[in-house]
Amino acid sequence: MKQESNSPDSFMNQIQKRQFIAELMLASVTLFWGATFPIVKDAIREMPVMAFLWVRFAMAAVLLALMTGKSGFATLDRRGWRLGILLGTLLFLAYLFQTFGLERTSSANAGFLTGLGVVWVPLLAGPFLKKPAAFGSKMGVGLALFGLLLLTWHTPWTINFGDLLVIICSLFVALHILGLDVFTKGYDGRALTFVQIATMAVLGCLGSLCFEPVSWPRQWTGSLIFALVITSVFATAYAFWAMTTFQNRTTPTRAALIYTLEPVFAAVFSIWLAGDRLTSLAWVGGALIVAGMIIAEIWPLLAARRIDVEAPELPVDEQI
Repeated sequence: MKQESNSPDSFMNQIQKRQFIAELMLASVTLFWGATFPIVKDAIREMPVMAFLWVRFAMAAVLLALMTGKSGFATLDRRGWRLGILLGTLLFLAYLFQTFGLERTSSANAGFLTGLGVVWVPLLAGPFLKKPAAFGSKMGVGLALFGLLLLTWHTPWTINFGDLLVIICSLFVALHILGLDVFTKGYDGRALTFVQIATMAVLGCLGSLCFEPVSWPRQWTGSLIFALVITSVFATAYAFWAMTTFQNRTTPTRAALIYTLEPVFAAVFSIWLAGDRLTSLAWVGGALIVAGMIIAEIWPLLAARRIDVEAPELPVDEQI
């Protein structure tokens, strides 16, 4: 007798498959993000930071508008627009500090330090979501901070200004991750992503017009066009559509664990494309940051499994 397609086992398989696809999409996002660190570092030598950002985000916003269509925008109410603008502002601040930091530190360092956002998530979830940080989160933060010390080690030790800017970026990344988890349900992913990216383009354009000598490329070189296409299409339009659409199909913990791949890809591409070289001490520091991220996010899963194992088994007549 064939098992019905709507059986409990079949339903669970569909759920697991749906989650696997969602997590695979999030992993592809980290690949594109990691690749962009050395690409952006080269691009901002050809045009000012905010000018590059607004052109990149404007190109991505146009693409997202075409992808969304009227049916997608119809899902947005006033609250959806307000939330999209808020999330876009947080994201713009993250990119602003990250890109200015890239001017003053290596691509590999920027990748590892941006990844600290995953460590801040459980700490910020306490005051913002009323979810106190677990012991594993605190241990992960301790490891990450020690890794930060090694990654930025100088004699005498002083933190590079570019590294400090990227650390500030990581705080805004954490706030954006929390916002995506709390606010995105019920809205079309493409439409909400468009509002975020369009907000970033407007903020970047205003900032460039006010503070920079030029707000448009003086010369469209091949390397600049390549950087704008990669960052706008793959690292922005695709990446944030995927995050907004698929992150809420898995748990925040599993999503944050996946995001730990970003600094790994950033280091690989920085060595391959930009010729960056990390000292042995810096590699240890980067590894400790990644280890801190993993411990901070996997600890709740281990704790929950331990509780399940230690729970006494109920007699048959008391089981529900």
